Amino acid sequence: MSEQTDSETPFTPVGPANMLKPGESAIIEFGEDSIVLVHLVEGYFAIENRCSHDDGPLGQGRLVGYEIDCPRHGAKFDVRDGAAKSLPAFRPVASFPVRYNEDTDEIEVQYKKPEPPSYEDPRGFNFNFT
Repeated sequence: MSEQTDSETPFTPVGPANMLKPGESAIIEFGEDSIVLVHLVEGYFAIENRCSHDDGPLGQGRLVGYEIDCPRHGAKFDVRDGAAKSLPAFRPVASFPVRYNEDTDEIEVQYKKPEPPSYEDPRGFNFNFT
């Protein structure tokens, strides 16, 4: 389970520890946003449910090993850290710390709304999309 934590953002329970078998994933809603929670042999991981190429729903993609693909154009992302692994995506998606709470036997995610992507044009222009 990822443990890069932000002390200002609380962990939110998302379900019982046995909610997913290794190799399974689920879409978890956070208000109007959502994440993909993935259970691997190494533990649970969470990434945003939005392809960095065209906002495709990653949670509807196919999970193979450490990678999930976007159902729209086939871009692949590493579920452990959100890294883009194939075109047409070249920017990572946000990943979120996940932990197991022994007291409640629940999986918890430290969700913080990702910053909107910004793009730097090689000619020096800077674009920020919101």
